[in-house]
Amino acid sequence: MGKSRTGIDSSAGSLPEPTTWARAVVLGTGILGVSLTERALSAKAVEEFGRKVLEVVRAIMPATRKLVEVLEARATELNIDGDCDRLRTARSARALCEVIASKTLRDARELVDALAAARLETSSSAVQASLGAAQDSLETLDDPLVLGVLKQLAGRERSDLSASKYLREARSILRQDEMRRSLSVELRMVAGAAQAYLLSGTPSADGAPVHVHPDDGGLPKSAVLASVVAPADVRIEASRGTPPPSATRARADTLKRRSLTQTLASEGTLPFTRVSVERRGSTPDRKSARALLAEAVREAEQKLDASKGPALLSVLVTLDISDKGA
Repeated sequence: MGKSRTGIDSSAGSLPEPTTWARAVVLGTGILGVSLTERALSAKAVEEFGRKVLEVVRAIMPATRKLVEVLEARATELNIDGDCDRLRTARSARALCEVIASKTLRDARELVDALAAARLETSSSAVQASLGAAQDSLETLDDPLVLGVLKQLAGRERSDLSASKYLREARSILRQDEMRRSLSVELRMVAGAAQAYLLSGTPSADGAPVHVHPDDGGLPKSAVLASVVAPADVRIEASRGTPPPSATRARADTLKRRSLTQTLASEGTLPFTRVSVERRGSTPDRKSARALLAEAVREAEQKLDASKGPALLSVLVTLDISDKGA
C-alpha cells in the first residue's frame, strides 16, 4: 500500500465507491466547471479532482457567502419571502461550498463523498447558475442606482399604481432563481425604466404630476439616466415574466425645466426606440459560440442602423459551451 506525493492513500480500499465517484464527477463538472483528464476511478483521478474542486470552491466562497447575506437583506427590505427559490438556491450553493471547503486534499475521498451526498434545495442547474452569476448579482444588489430606485418605488407603492407594478416586477426577479430570471440583467433593466418613469413626473393620488428631484430626497445624483431618459412608453423586455405597463407621461408644456429632470421627451424629441437582440442555446465549441456572438452583433447593428432618433440598445447572449475544443 502506497501514497501519492500529496498523501492520498492509493490502495483500492481508500477509493470511493464507483457510484459515489460518478455522482461526484457529474456534480463537480456540472456545477463547479471542473474538468478532468481522466474520469475513470483511480487514486490519480481522485487526487486531481479533489485539487481542482478545492481551487474552485476557495475562489468563489467569499461571493457565495456574501450573496446569501445581501439577498436576505434585500428580501427583508422589500417584504419578499425568505424561502423563495433564489434564496433557497443561494443557500444550497453556500452550504455545498462550505462542506467542500472544510476538507483538505488529504481528505480527497471524504471530499468526493461529501460532494456526492449534496442535497440541493432547487436543482443542480440552478445552483450552477447562481454560483456563476454570484459576483454580478452582488454588484447589482449593491449598486447605489438600483438601491435608490427600489427605495423610491417602495415609498410610493401604496399611492402610485405604476410604481407598485415596477416594484412587483423587481420582486418577481428577486424571488425566481437565476435559471428563470437573470438578476444582473433584468433587475438593472427594471431599475432603469422605473427611474425614467419617476423622473418624468409621477402621478399623485389626485392625478397631478409630482416631479422628483434628487435634492428633495429623490434618486441619487449619480443616476445615469437622470438627465436623458424619459421615454413615452417604458417597457421591460425579459425572456420571462410580465412587464410593467407603459408609464404615463405628463404633458410637455406642464413640465418645469429643472437641470436633473429635463428630459428628451419634455423637449419634444422622439421617444427612445428599443433595439433588443437575444440569443440563448448551447454550442459544441468556442468557434461556434463566436459565430453566434458575431451574428447577434450584426443583427443589432442592422436594427440600430434602421432605427431613427434616440435608441436604447440591448444585446444578451447566453450560451452553454461544451468543453470539446478551443
